[in-house]
Amino acid sequence: MPDEPDALVDAVARAEDAFGGQLGRPDYENGIDPDAHDADVIQLRKACRLLEACRLLRDHDGYHTSVIEMSFAAIERTLEFYALTASNDTIDDFREGHDRAYDRGGELGVITEATGRRLKQLYRDNRAAAYYRDTVAAARHADTLFDLAEVVHDHVTDFARRSHECRCRE
Repeated sequence: MPDEPDALVDAVARAEDAFGGQLGRPDYENGIDPDAHDADVIQLRKACRLLEACRLLRDHDGYHTSVIEMSFAAIERTLEFYALTASNDTIDDFREGHDRAYDRGGELGVITEATGRRLKQLYRDNRAAAYYRDTVAAARHADTLFDLAEVVHDHVTDFARRSHECRCRE
């Protein structure tokens, strides 16, 4: 078994400590402090921050793979927000995989079940392709998926009548 460098062992330990809460009160991301908001609003605001990160990356000419990843994540967080708002679902219900957010969006009527299936298929066919294939994501892939994420986000927050909780509109 090869020896690992001390820097690697130390970095793993620091990350474990950071996520384990051993380093005092965390400095939370702007607008999504879990002590100040319910789980549904946290998911919505995570989506807002993901969309903002996409905007920043797109302004810096590229990062298409990252924009695709974050756009899919923003769609899922937005659908999770609605499910948490409109049902007895808990955030733990969404830990098993990505499909549940798309399915629940359709089941709860914020999108049609057909659109939920299409979004899920888009995720299955293209997120994995952009991430795992030996091909490179193109600007049009990132641009159209980001546009889709914004449309889903706007529709769901308007549908839920919770646009006042959305940080994208500030």
